[in-house]
Amino acid sequence: MQGMIWLLGFLIGASPDSVAQQIMWRVYNRPSFQDMHAQITMTLIDPNGTQRVRKMETWSKKDPKTGETKMLIKFMEPADLRGTAFLIYQHKDREDDMWFYLPALRKTKRLAASGKSGAFMGSDFSNYDIGGGEYEDWNYRLLREEDLDGIPCWVIEALPKSPDVEKKSGYSKEIRWVNKENDLVVRTDHYDRSEMLYKRTVVKDAVQIQGIWFERVIEATDLDSGHRTVMEFTDIRVNQGLPDDLFSIRALGR
Repeated sequence: MQGMIWLLGFLIGASPDSVAQQIMWRVYNRPSFQDMHAQITMTLIDPNGTQRVRKMETWSKKDPKTGETKMLIKFMEPADLRGTAFLIYQHKDREDDMWFYLPALRKTKRLAASGKSGAFMGSDFSNYDIGGGEYEDWNYRLLREEDLDGIPCWVIEALPKSPDVEKKSGYSKEIRWVNKENDLVVRTDHYDRSEMLYKRTVVKDAVQIQGIWFERVIEATDLDSGHRTVMEFTDIRVNQGLPDDLFSIRALGR
């Protein structure tokens, strides 16, 4: 069924742009959870192999009416980061809201749009990466079809729709490899605002839980420095009926 879009594109004369829009719409709208809870191990790896490990817990919940998502991330280890929390309200029609809580200051700060392109807690993932971005942020163009490590993929170029999107994401362009079988983006090449390739994100492992595909192990690599960050999700649980007040700003410091 997945490959039918490509065939139908030829049959009805659809442009590569419109085919790419359809593919990416499926990526952002594939079957998902109502709520999710998981443990995260984030490993920062220097070019010389030195590792720093951070452990987190994350919760997410979708609004059944709007489809918008709220996400909470709390750091558990190391001790100097324990209690640090990150809250995201994803919106479809306006800028996402992001806050972080610093236990040492006992203070919650709102993250400005200009800060979303910055590194997430010193990792190779940006705050924008963690938030996931929006389908509506980008214009898409189908470049080609190819196998990536034996996986049949569509290769799609994503260009920011506006200077504001480029500023908040920090990317002038992304090239995305989309798995034809499950609509997961399995690799993304990120280009900085000087249009230079500088970062690559690869899904190393994915798992299906209750019919929902999750990126279980994701690696981001700074191609200039060689620094890497591996994010591994474990103990993934879905649709447990998480309470709304878990995602309140007031709850960040609990």
